[in-house]
Amino acid sequence: MYTKAGYIDLSLSLCLDETILSKYPVDEFMVDGDIVINFTGNGTLGRVGVYHDYDNPNNCPIVPDSHVTVIRCNRNVSGSFVFYVLKHYQPYMEKLGSGSTNQTELSAGILKTLLFPLPPLEEQKRIVAKIEELLPLCERLK
Repeated sequence: MYTKAGYIDLSLSLCLDETILSKYPVDEFMVDGDIVINFTGNGTLGRVGVYHDYDNPNNCPIVPDSHVTVIRCNRNVSGSFVFYVLKHYQPYMEKLGSGSTNQTELSAGILKTLLFPLPPLEEQKRIVAKIEELLPLCERLK
């Protein structure tokens, strides 16, 4: 569903029958700013992405499958800040999977073990602004 760089690619998604969609509670549908982590897969385990409405130009309702964990931040936490912290942990999470080589999985408890810095909201915003200012420079230097 999403790439290693954190971008969502819905062309890889499967479609549900319209009659099945009504069985899902409203809060399980993806909303703009949801952070997704791939908890199952070989080569995709631990990938972190952010869903944006513009990733879905047809405005189709989207329900993530059981292989994806969704984090939805409240107004006191910057979703972008959470995304960048989780991106920092992505290589670590990729190594923590267990199971067979074709179906490696992260346990839900892995997220609970991560040390997660949470400064005040205004500081989160300053950190995100600095990261987004410096990322293009990092890309050019690669």
